[in-house]
Amino acid sequence: MTTLRFLEIQRSGVRCLLAGILLLGGAAFAGTDSMICNVSVPSSHAELAEGDQNSSTHLQLSRPMAAGAEVDLDLCSGDLTLSASKNGQLNVTVNLGQSSSQHLAGDYLELLDISPHKAIVHLHLPKSVQAKVIVEIPVTVPDVEVNLARGELTLAANQVGGQRQINVGYGQVRVQGNDDTYESMEINVGLGSLHDHRSGGENHHFIVAHSFAGSGKGKLEINVGMGHVDVYPSQGQPI
Repeated sequence: MTTLRFLEIQRSGVRCLLAGILLLGGAAFAGTDSMICNVSVPSSHAELAEGDQNSSTHLQLSRPMAAGAEVDLDLCSGDLTLSASKNGQLNVTVNLGQSSSQHLAGDYLELLDISPHKAIVHLHLPKSVQAKVIVEIPVTVPDVEVNLARGELTLAANQVGGQRQINVGYGQVRVQGNDDTYESMEINVGLGSLHDHRSGGENHHFIVAHSFAGSGKGKLEINVGMGHVDVYPSQGQPI
C-alpha cells in the first residue's frame, strides 16, 4: 500500500467516525429540531390513517408512492431490515420488545411525509424499547438514504436497487448481494471491521475504506462510525 493510499484511508475513516458521533447525538437528522435521540418520546408524532395498525407493541402502515419518488429514512435506535415491497407500496412495520403503559408504538413515528418526489420517515425509537423495524421499499424507488444512529441494519441489496446510501453511527450493517446488485459499492468504517463472506472475499480491520466494482446498476455507499460491516451472497430472503 502506498503512503498516499494509506493517508486517504485514514482521512475517510476519520470523517466516518466523526459522522458516526454526530449520528449518535441525532445531529445528522436535519429534518426537524426535535429529532434528538437522547429523549424518550418525540414532542409530536405523525397522524395515522384508517387501516393502520397501532398498539403498545406494534405499528404497521402502508402508503402508495409515485414512481420515481425517493425514500429518506431516519431512526434513532433499533434493528432495521430493508427489503423489496410485494404490493408496490412503502410498508413500515415496527415491533417493540418493551412496551409502555403510557405510549403506543405510533407515538414514536415522529414524521411521515409522502410527496410525489420523496417519502420521509422519522422513527424516534429509543434503545430502551428494543425495536425491530422492517421497511419494504417499492422497486420503482431510484434513491434511498438511511440514517440509523445506533443498532443493526440488514439490507437486501438484491431487492432494493438504485442509489443507496446507508449511514450508521454505532452498530452493524449486513449487506446481502452479489456484484450484480450494484455498479459500485463503497464501504467506510471509522473504527471497526469489514468482512466479505462471499467467495474470494477479504477482511479488513480498524479503519476501513474499501471499494468494489460490480456489474449491476446503482451505487451502494455504506458508512459506519463505529462497528462492523458484513457482506453476504444474494439470498431469497433477507438475512
